[in-house]
Amino acid sequence: MKKRSRRRRGEGSITQRKDGTWTGYVLTNKFVKGRRQRRYASGPTYEDVRRELVQLQSAVDAGQSIDPTELTLDAYLTHWLDSNVRPSVAESTYKFYERHVRIHIIPAIGHVKIRRLNELHVEQMIAELDRNGLGRTSQGNVHSTLKRALQRLVPRTIPYNPCVGVSKPRGQKIEIHPLDRDQAERLMDCSQVDRLHALYVTALLSGARQGELFALCWDDVDFDDPALTIRKTVSDGNEGLIVKIPKTKSSRRRVTLPDRAITVLQDHRKRMLVEGHTSGPVFCDTTGGHLRRQNVLRRSFKPLLLTAELPKIRFHDLRHTHATLLLLAGENPKVVSERLGHSKVSITLDIYSHVLPSMQRQAAAKLDEMFG
Repeated sequence: MKKRSRRRRGEGSITQRKDGTWTGYVLTNKFVKGRRQRRYASGPTYEDVRRELVQLQSAVDAGQSIDPTELTLDAYLTHWLDSNVRPSVAESTYKFYERHVRIHIIPAIGHVKIRRLNELHVEQMIAELDRNGLGRTSQGNVHSTLKRALQRLVPRTIPYNPCVGVSKPRGQKIEIHPLDRDQAERLMDCSQVDRLHALYVTALLSGARQGELFALCWDDVDFDDPALTIRKTVSDGNEGLIVKIPKTKSSRRRVTLPDRAITVLQDHRKRMLVEGHTSGPVFCDTTGGHLRRQNVLRRSFKPLLLTAELPKIRFHDLRHTHATLLLLAGENPKVVSERLGHSKVSITLDIYSHVLPSMQRQAAAKLDEMFG
């Protein structure tokens, strides 16, 4: 039997990706926050990566700095995700960027060296995404991810960001499907037989996001001065559910509730005590743990829409219903924006621009009352 040759330094880090390409890294002598920084290499074959890693390791051993421009885009983006993105953003945001890099950017132009990358490569990538049927909004997101990654290199490493000279694909505005007043009332009435009745009433009457509602604890509910204090949100991570603080200050807010919502929450509290859930989430599963989005959607929300003979809307459209009904009732957009947790009132007005014509008519009618 042929004896296996001993691996050289750095070769143990080489792994094969699912798409058949290879990647590996060497450890540098530079430490950031107590961790040794890595330098990556990638290529179509094991041998290509091995040769590049040997060169990188030699540069490290000689105390030489590694020129990022000599790295391929694949190697740089892998390093960017590991060293810059993962330590500084939420897990869901990291997954957002990582998916763009792995599925769209690397297969298209990952082999190009940083120093050779130009606008033509970016345009070719966008054209390939379009040929593969990727939507315009998703194309724009991929463009933004690459632009953000490369911007770190400007101007010390590369003179300009090639993404800047390529127009970002613009997708169509996402359509929202709010319920009207009668439909919202029917949803709340039909949900009375559902264990999560209070969840749907609170969603419609508070405008809170689904993750914010799932993260609510009883300490966040003020029954004396009726309001919800939103300070956490629940999201899906690689290892299960993650409870975290909302990333913007405006999302951490106090939302005053109407009497109907408080009455429903009081009844819900009594029901949870009967079930034995004395602490934990306000809206919990049968074991007292956090609700999961897909379970709620499949087992409760979709059947409820069918029973109430309502359109097939998203859970998030309950939030849109809250905002739309308030604006149609003449509520100040600034107040609506604060209830929703938007950082700017312009965001609210942009999302609910379909309500503006009706608001204009209401304004004209008020002028008629004053001066008619």
